[in-house]
Amino acid sequence: MNVHFLFNKEYYRQIDGVAMGSPLGPILADFFLAKLENGPLKGVINDMDFYCRYMDDTFVVMKDENDAMNILDKFNDAHSAINFTIEKESNDSISFLDVFMVRREDGTLRRSVYRKPTTTGQYTHFLSFVPLKYKRNLVKCLAHRARLICSDDCLNEELKIIRELLRKNGYPDKFIEKNINSAPRRVSMATVPKKPMFIKLQFLGDNISELITQRLKNAVKRTYYAAEVRCLFTTTPILCSRNKDKLPKFASSMCIYQFDCSCGASYIGRTIRQVHRRISEHHPTWLSKGQKRSIRSSILAHLVDTEHKIDVNTAFKIIYRIPTYLNFALRVRLLQTAEAIGIHLKKPSLCVQKKFVQPLSLPWPSSQEWINRTASPPSP
Repeated sequence: MNVHFLFNKEYYRQIDGVAMGSPLGPILADFFLAKLENGPLKGVINDMDFYCRYMDDTFVVMKDENDAMNILDKFNDAHSAINFTIEKESNDSISFLDVFMVRREDGTLRRSVYRKPTTTGQYTHFLSFVPLKYKRNLVKCLAHRARLICSDDCLNEELKIIRELLRKNGYPDKFIEKNINSAPRRVSMATVPKKPMFIKLQFLGDNISELITQRLKNAVKRTYYAAEVRCLFTTTPILCSRNKDKLPKFASSMCIYQFDCSCGASYIGRTIRQVHRRISEHHPTWLSKGQKRSIRSSILAHLVDTEHKIDVNTAFKIIYRIPTYLNFALRVRLLQTAEAIGIHLKKPSLCVQKKFVQPLSLPWPSSQEWINRTASPPSP
């Protein structure tokens, strides 16, 4: 997929597979395995008693256990980049996804919810500052999953486990019983499918959130019946460690930067490239070596004339970044305007060569214009 990423201050390019966390990853993986199933593995799958797959997990039933390793070799030979592993049943039991199956003597399967040994049982605490509907849906989802997976002789035991886990997470018994036994809402068939409209709002409390949601739904329903409002409430993020390298200080692009010399001289400029590339033109490596070459920057000319020594990390700073979600043409226009505003406000002394600065037409007269107006006599 030609994915570029930064790690340990070095750039890498991934040339095989899909980047971890990419939304295209599950889709492309499903397509790829489906192509193998309908291609080189089609004959092998047809000879099996039962075969099913969910994403990259497969469940296979075969008569002879000795054929398992031969089939595994055929699956691994289908493509050099794919490596399948195998897990056989142990003590007449095996897990597949979140389903734990035990084979009875009559050949039927006893099903229950499978939890990994590392499961902590920690869910959203009842006292957490999140919308109440999220806590209500947690109870309903756990109960709904139990009813979908568990066989009749395991359902009550699973519901007992759910109640105990929820109690440990601070949920009252009355709240648990009210939602664990509620039947799922019947899906209504609309004549015209409604267009979902997602609105992201800050969570300020259960009462306010429910009131805002209801009012928004009523307002949209009166004016645009074909739309369905879905409010997403966010809370303050939890402090956690970063899993990726922090972006270097001057690695940003589409920025307004400022230069301040120790003598008081200053400069404001813009760049669509990474800022460190533009800084290397203002402060090239040959300057510290005492060499002299062509000068195409007012900052460089100032440093050569005054022989001032600077620290790049302290002399340069980014004062504004253009938002990345805008299209390129609009970002360039905003970059020009932002530079003009910065020069207009701070009056940097080294911006004498700025001939193409975006002109600013202010809707009010400047202070000098007010002075001229009051000083001049009225016309007869």
